[in-house]
Formats: sequence, structure tokens, C-alpha cells
Amino acid sequence: MPYKNQGRKKDFPVFDCDSHVFEPAAVWDEYIPRGQREFAKTHLYSDNDRGIRVLNGQTMFLNPLTFTYPAEVWNPTIDKDLIGLISPADPDWDEKLGRNAIQRDPHARLREMDATGIDQVMVFPSAPMIMACLVKNPEAAAISVRAYNDWANDYAAADRRRLFPCGMIPMQDVDLAIKELRRIAKMGFKAAAVRPVICNDKYPTYPEFDPLWREFEVQGIALGMHTFIAPGAMSVPIAKRIQEVNGAQEILTYEPEAYAYSPGQFVPNIMSAMGSTVSGLEPLSFIAEATSWLTIVLMSGWLDKFPNLRVAILESNAGWLPLVLEKAEGFLKLNRFYMENAGVKIGDPEEAFARQCFISFEADEDPVLRMWDIYEDVGIWASDMPHHDTMDAWETIDRLEHHKVPRHVQEKFLGQNACRLYGIEQQLFVTEAPEEYVPQKISRYLD
Repeated sequence: MPYKNQGRKKDFPVFDCDSHVFEPAAVWDEYIPRGQREFAKTHLYSDNDRGIRVLNGQTMFLNPLTFTYPAEVWNPTIDKDLIGLISPADPDWDEKLGRNAIQRDPHARLREMDATGIDQVMVFPSAPMIMACLVKNPEAAAISVRAYNDWANDYAAADRRRLFPCGMIPMQDVDLAIKELRRIAKMGFKAAAVRPVICNDKYPTYPEFDPLWREFEVQGIALGMHTFIAPGAMSVPIAKRIQEVNGAQEILTYEPEAYAYSPGQFVPNIMSAMGSTVSGLEPLSFIAEATSWLTIVLMSGWLDKFPNLRVAILESNAGWLPLVLEKAEGFLKLNRFYMENAGVKIGDPEEAFARQCFISFEADEDPVLRMWDIYEDVGIWASDMPHHDTMDAWETIDRLEHHKVPRHVQEKFLGQNACRLYGIEQQLFVTEAPEEYVPQKISRYLD
């Protein structure tokens, strides 16, 4: 499919609040200090070229002829329908689809940002967002997270005006997390990502994490509550049934032990136990993590404890937001006497969210675009490049226009709100799409 954005023009800047890299093995092989490297790599390692995953001493391998490369396949010369039609076993897969080099090469990303109408971007990790929360050794997690942050900082150095790295912090230990947050703040990071799941048997809203969130306030760094797929068996009986039905452990079940850490595990667990040929990892995992986290923070008054904390809910869609806000408000009222008896005050959920929170949406979310007035000051657009469900800025503008979203709201959605969240000066770099664009790709196989 040829590139088709020729002639597209715009006169306002677009900030992509959530795009991704897919990390090279160099994060672990080069950015971890030599004396710590072998120790850390036995706890967490990801080589996306060789299809190797290591987690807590267990090694797993991906098959390049069956793994669909969902985190790195999209580019602006292909149609999303095509992605679902071509098997990686097809000998022409690399030519027809292929692995997008922007996940690895910042200069390739800058060229693709020009082709997709994106001026600036916050860049998030991929594999560590899935795996890091499952690392059991706090020191190993901290070493790996530092290595990723250093690599991401070098990636963004290709153009500090356009590329902004989102950092990670090791949630296994509060003191280590605070230490890393302070370090990346000095490096100029504007945001740090935390996944709303149980990490080493602790959830981010537990009181022991309060010093960390206060440090976010002190440093002025935005908190990105970024959801992801949730591999892994929730119980021993389910794990055994999955193995019996499928003949072997699933490729993406990184955690070899039965462990419930995310509300997003339920759907893929049940579908796998049923022998479904369709993966259940993506449809609800992201939404389940986000709706659970937001319900918890609204119903517990968590946001009220950190009034200067700026929070974004990322990669979990946004159409569900009005329902969660309404349910939180309604049931707080119905249970008011419990709070009054305990002397507890919890702020109005809608007011708390509007004061401190933002939520990302993608261009195919028609309910959000139709209810633009609800999201006007809290909605932030995400491309999710180069994940397989990407939509670029040009297509997003078309959809905003189709739903008659006012121009001033379009500008808020496509950059103003995100820059307010991240504390970044918005700049215009792309006013017209290039006449030609050929994506840069990476082979599935090493030379």
C-alpha cells in the first residue's frame, strides 16, 4: 500500500502523548554496568531480535514465524486491515509489513513523525512495561530500569525539541523508586510511567508508596499510569488447564508461576483455557487495569492526598470515563454515613479528576469524539506508534472533523492538554506532509 498523506497540511502543533519504542538488547547488554550485567540479566532481559525473554531466572523463546510483532509492525504505508491478514509465516511478511525501525532509531522516528503529522512526542517503553513489574529482586529491577532510562535519554537526544523520554521507576522498593525518580528529574525527564498492577504483592495506592507520590509533586514530574497486556496464569488450576488445552505454555506467559497481579489477566486466562484461537490479551487488559485503578483512587480519596500530582491514564481508551466517574460519585453518596462515622472526607470524583488528571484516547474512539465537551480539558491524543493499532495525526484530524469537534477543542486534544500535563513548551515543526515517504524497517532475522 503506497504512502498517501501527500498534500496534507496543518497550521497548529500536534503532541503525541503516548508513543513507543521496542527496546533493543543493548539496553541490557551495553547500558548496564559490566559488574552488574550478568546479575541483572538473569532477572530481566529482552532480546527482540533473537526472540529471547528472561524473567526471574526463566528463559523463554519466541518463534519468528508465529509471533505477530504487535509492538513494532505499523507504519504509514500500510492499512491496519492488512496487518491482520498476513501471517508472519508468509515469506513476503517482511516486505509487506515488517518491523518498523522507529522503535530503535530516533532519526527514523523523526522522519516518520513528519510523514504522520506529529510535531512532538512522549516516548514510552514496551517490553519493560510488561515485564518489569514481575521482577522479584528489587536491586535487579532498579539496575534494569536505570539502564532503560539511560538508553531512552540517549534516544531522545536526537532532537530534544521533539522527542521526550518517559522514564521508569522500580516499584519493587519505595526508596529505590524515589532515588531513580530524583535521578531522571535531574536528567530533564518530564514524566515517569507506573503500571497500575500488583508489584511484589503491593499495589501503587498502598500507603507505603505515599513518599514516592510526594516526591513526584516535589520534582514536578507527571505520573503516567500506563496499562499493558497481562500475560500469566492467575491460579494453578487455570495454568494446568491452559497447558492441557494448548499443549504447552503460551508464548507470552512470561511469569512461569501462577500469580494474579492484574485485573487484565482474567479474559486471556479464560480464553486460553477454552482453547480459543484468538488472543485475549489486548481487548480488555488495558481497560481493566485503568478502570480498576481509577475507581480505587476516586473511592478512597487517594488524589486528595497529593493535590499537586499531575496524572495521566494512558493506553486504556477513554470512552468508559463518564461511567466510572458517575459510579464513584453515586456510591460515595450512598455510603456517606460510613465516612461520616469515621471522620473521613473524600472529594467529589469529577472535581478531583478535572483538577489533576488527564486521559488518553485514540482516533477510533467515536464516543469520545461525539462527547468532546466532556473531554475538552482532560483528553489527550495518543498515536500508539508503532504498535499495530496505530492511527496517525492526519487520520485523527479527519475523524475530529467528521464528528464536528470545534477547532479550539481539536487543538486541546492534539497537543495543548498534553503539554499542560507534561510541562512542555508546544512547538510547530510539521506544516505539510512530505511528497514521498518510505519506511525504514528491521529484519526479523539477524544478518
